[in-house]
Amino acid sequence: MIFYIFTMKRNPFSYYLKRAPRKKRIIVIIKVLILILLFTLFAGLGAITGVLISYIRDLPSLEPLESYAGAKWELPTKVYALNGELIGEFFQEKRELVALSQIPQRLIEATIAIEDRQFFIHKGISFKGIIRAFLTNIRAGGIREGGSSITQQLVKLLFLTREKTYQRKVQEAILAIKVERMFTKEEILERYFNKIYFGHGVYGVEAASSWYFGKHVEDLNLVECALLAGLIKAPNRYSPITHPKAAEVRQKAVLRGMAELGYISKEEANSAHEELKKMLKEGKIKGSLSINQAPYFMEFIRQRLEEKYGANILYKGGLRVHTTLDLKMQEAAEKALSSSLDRLNKNRKGKRIEGALIALDPRTGYIKAMVGGSGFTSENQLNRAVQARRQPGSAFKPFLYAAAIDKGFTPADTLRDEPVSYPGARSEWTPQNYDGKFHGLVTLRKALEHSINVASVRLMEEVTPIVTIEYAKRMGIKSRLEPYLSLALGTSEVTPLEMASAFGVFANQGIRVEPMWIRHIKNVDGVLLEENLSLEEEVLPGETAYILTDMMEGVVKRGTARRAIGEKFSRPAAGKTGTSSDFADAWFVGFTPDLVAAAWIGYDRRISLGKHMAGGTVAAPIWREFMELALEGTPVSEFPVPEDICFVDVCSKSGLLPQSGCLWRTKEVFLRGTEPADYCQRHQFGESYLPELVRIVEEGEGSDSESDVLECGEW
Repeated sequence: MIFYIFTMKRNPFSYYLKRAPRKKRIIVIIKVLILILLFTLFAGLGAITGVLISYIRDLPSLEPLESYAGAKWELPTKVYALNGELIGEFFQEKRELVALSQIPQRLIEATIAIEDRQFFIHKGISFKGIIRAFLTNIRAGGIREGGSSITQQLVKLLFLTREKTYQRKVQEAILAIKVERMFTKEEILERYFNKIYFGHGVYGVEAASSWYFGKHVEDLNLVECALLAGLIKAPNRYSPITHPKAAEVRQKAVLRGMAELGYISKEEANSAHEELKKMLKEGKIKGSLSINQAPYFMEFIRQRLEEKYGANILYKGGLRVHTTLDLKMQEAAEKALSSSLDRLNKNRKGKRIEGALIALDPRTGYIKAMVGGSGFTSENQLNRAVQARRQPGSAFKPFLYAAAIDKGFTPADTLRDEPVSYPGARSEWTPQNYDGKFHGLVTLRKALEHSINVASVRLMEEVTPIVTIEYAKRMGIKSRLEPYLSLALGTSEVTPLEMASAFGVFANQGIRVEPMWIRHIKNVDGVLLEENLSLEEEVLPGETAYILTDMMEGVVKRGTARRAIGEKFSRPAAGKTGTSSDFADAWFVGFTPDLVAAAWIGYDRRISLGKHMAGGTVAAPIWREFMELALEGTPVSEFPVPEDICFVDVCSKSGLLPQSGCLWRTKEVFLRGTEPADYCQRHQFGESYLPELVRIVEEGEGSDSESDVLECGEW
């Protein structure tokens, strides 16, 4: 309206000024100017108010300050062993929360001295800091310094971008004032110290203390407190690891500020600075490595957590994952496997022989140790313990023999180990024994202990592949098994985890327990998110499980694992060697009453390890070394014998009750009621027996030396 009046060619105001007295004209002009000034002022205030309202409308909620939950804090997921010890972490920001009471007073004073001297006086904004920053920015011709208080820094870290604009500074100031009204100075300081970045991917004073000095924040001294406080402004620029000279200069500035405020004396400041120079010169500040004590197991856990909870929760949600891993056993597994692989790969050129070892508690299903290869690197992340499917060779035979025992066979029943051929799709298949020999009539025990292939194939004919597969699946084999007679020789591929888990049924008296790796998971507030309990199912009669255990004890005492384990291992143990064709895979899967483990050795590509590199030679020694270390200090225990089991003396050749002519006898295990009633007719004194006796003596048949003849009879 005023503008309209003044722009009229003949407006009444101009007409009045021309005719009014001079004094009145001046008064009118002053009033008009005041009116214009007020209008401009109110318009400006309105505009500023509108801008402030828009800024305030866009302000975020202060909820992230009320607790440490949520993505704003990006807390690492921690993974713990069975005894509660930390195994490792998954994170994008490495942070460990602490209470203000755990933070040294010297660190608080150092931070106040260098970052915000007015912190305990101002209400969120340090006007001295703002004026200083304003003058600096004027001289620089742009925004170079923020002048932010500690409260403003916390607000910026939690809620705002790092963009240097006046809009962000206004929002920062408004939020800081709001924060100061809602929280105490102590609460603000605690959250600030837990949020601030200290370089090298480390967030918060506890993680920084651990990274730079290898200690908890509460144990820091003046030298270390001043150094950390100096990092806050520019942690990369002042890092003592990458820029030691800059760190030294920055720490000196912090100490000078502390002395100016009366926190320390000048002598203390000088002494602390000299101490830092000495530490930097001697290279005492190096930065600690991340904890990761079981890399293959950690990656195994990571994949399953990310699949269930998603990457955001995994890396930022602060999960607390309590696993089944036993660190003592894990160390034993890593040592046993790595030492053997180093020996096997010595002087070998080209591809490296790999291996895997996995151990479980047969009663709980807890995975106690897991090593998936020769070393976890960016090029070697395949976890062969759970991801590699390989032919188990004769290590598969116990499933066949378990089915046979369950169907009425006994260890003393006999099989014919004689040449046999079977029609195939393209040609006949003629199974062979490892030693190229045939041994005539052999008991089931002898066929298993010495891993006689042809006898086992004949047993598969009797039991059938379909029934054998049913038993293997029931016991824990999940991989696809082909229903052919050659399955008796372990021609279908399986994983070490499957084998160890399935053999656990024998150790656990016929009870299958599903493998478990996570016991429970809690969130950062301690709320239980997941809890896993052992899932048990009886899949074999306890008597059948024990009979197979006793037969596999024979593998260790007299059979293919005698030299590697039986002669050197002082605990009751049972198991089975396995070697695939062309010596491409070497296995030993075995157990004590307390622990079951599977060891595998081979190339990642299916090529031969070399002649005579069989399971009893290559894998069994690894198993023995692991068990010795893992069970050290554990009381020796025996395999429990079910009530319906009995032991009867039989002829070791015919499996029948012995007569006087049976020179070599053995105590055999039977389900009560299945023991033999007939007497051996093969060994009777008289003229007709003399040739047989001579043959027995010459060949050492039935004696301890027998295992020397057949000891490597596996495939």
